[in-house]
Amino acid sequence: MPKQSKRDGTKDLAEELDVLDTMLTVLVEILEERGILTQDEWEKRIRQKSEKAMGLVSYRDIQFKKK
Repeated sequence: MPKQSKRDGTKDLAEELDVLDTMLTVLVEILEERGILTQDEWEKRIRQKSEKAMGLVSYRDIQFKKK
């Protein structure tokens, strides 16, 4: 099997991210429609998690650290 170019790999990753974004958006919309979650609650939770993660070493940084 031929080696995939970096550009093709990046395109594949971007497409996967687009699919995940769509799936997450639909899930949040359903939760909102059912009155389980509001957009404000969702955004607040994301902000809290992001702020908490700031300054921490991410798993990805460790996993892909250049040697």
